[in-house]
Amino acid sequence: MTTRGPQPLFYETLKCVGLYLEPYLRFQLYQRCPEFRSVHKTQPVRIHELKVRSNNFEINGTVFSVGIIRKYPATTPTPKPVKVSNAGGGVQYDVDRYGIRSDGQEEIQPMEAAQRDATRITFLEEHLQQMVRDRERKRWAVVPELDLRIEEKQLEILSYRIRMSNQEPPFTQYLQLTITNGTVQNVERVDYEKNLKFTRDYILRKIFGVVKVHVGCLQIGEDKLNSRFRFAFHFGEEQFAEQRDGPGNAFDSITLNGQVEPLLPIQDGNLQVAEMRVTGNLKNGVASIKTNLSENNAPLKKLTCGYQPLPDDPIVLNAELLCIAGTGSLKVYNGNLNNRIHLAECYVMETDFMNLVNRWAMEKSEVGRFYSIGFKNVKNIEEFLTLFINIPGAERGDNEETR
Repeated sequence: MTTRGPQPLFYETLKCVGLYLEPYLRFQLYQRCPEFRSVHKTQPVRIHELKVRSNNFEINGTVFSVGIIRKYPATTPTPKPVKVSNAGGGVQYDVDRYGIRSDGQEEIQPMEAAQRDATRITFLEEHLQQMVRDRERKRWAVVPELDLRIEEKQLEILSYRIRMSNQEPPFTQYLQLTITNGTVQNVERVDYEKNLKFTRDYILRKIFGVVKVHVGCLQIGEDKLNSRFRFAFHFGEEQFAEQRDGPGNAFDSITLNGQVEPLLPIQDGNLQVAEMRVTGNLKNGVASIKTNLSENNAPLKKLTCGYQPLPDDPIVLNAELLCIAGTGSLKVYNGNLNNRIHLAECYVMETDFMNLVNRWAMEKSEVGRFYSIGFKNVKNIEEFLTLFINIPGAERGDNEETR
C-alpha cells in the first residue's frame, strides 16, 4: 500500500488558514514561503493583543525588540558593559559610528563639534572622578553595579576621544532583531545602516502587509502607567498646563500641539480596534492612530488611561466604558460627555463632591449614565456615603423596582 505525501493547499484553503494563523507564524511563512505571500497581502491580520512601547512591540505575547550591539575583533576582549548591553538586546537609541548617542547635530562644523566634544569629555571626567572617589570609600566592599558604571563611563570617554581624533572605532555595530516568545528567543542581525524607527516600521510593515489589521486590545506605552499620570492627583493639575509645539510621537508625556507621528505603519483607514489602553498622554496616543483608524470602526468597548484632562475627541467621548486608572478625583466627571466612566481609585474632597452634585441637579438626567468608583478600604466608602447623607434635603428610602 502506497502512502501519499503531503499535498499543497489550494489558494482558497490557504486564505482560510492565513486568516486564523498567529501573526508571528504568518510573518515567518511570508518570509520563507513565496506561495504564501499573495495570501498575506490579501487576508486581514487578526491580533488579540498588540502592545506598542517606545522601545519594542508585542504581538499576542511575542516581543519584537530592535537594538544596536557592538562586536569586537577576536583579538580584542569585549568590555563587560558591552557584554551586558549586547545580552540585553543592545542599546535602544540611535548612535553614531563611535557608539555615541545621536543628537541630530552631526552636520555641525568640525571646530564647533570638537569644542562640543571637549566640553562633554570634561563633564564626563568630573563625573567619573566622583564615582571613583565613591568606590575608594567603599574599599573592599563588593559593588559590581558601581564597578560596571565606572567602566561604562570610561568607555564613553574613550569614544569621544576617538571621535575627536577621527580614528577608526575598535568595534563594528549591528542592528539586532530579538524575537522572544516565552523561553524561546530568536536573533537576527544586519549591518547598522538604518535608524531604529525605520527598522521597526519596516518589520511592522512586513507583518501587517497592506491589508486591514483587526486588533482586539491595543496598548500604547509601557505596561505601567507613566509616573507623570500615576501620581498626577498628588501633584495637582497645573502640571498638565505644559504643552509643546512641533512634531512628536505617542510616547511624549507632554501634550503636543503639532503633528503626532502615526503609531503604526498601516495604510490610512486599515486599522480596527476593539479596546485601547494608553499608559501615557491620552491626547497624543489618540492622535497617533487617527489616520490609521477605519471610518467604520465601532466605538471602543473600553478605553483605559491615567488620570489627566480628557481630550474632546470622538474616540474618547464615544467609548462604551472609559476607565481611569490610578488615583484621581471626582473632577474627572465634570465637563466630560462620556456617560460611562469608571474611576479605579478616588480621593474624595467635599468641594469636588458638591460641585458634582450641583451639576447633576442643574442638568437633565440621562438614561444610561453609569459612574463607578473604586476605594482602598471600607472606611473610604463609608465617608463617601456620608457625603450623600449630608446633602441638604436628602431623604433616605428604598429604591423603587423599575422592571
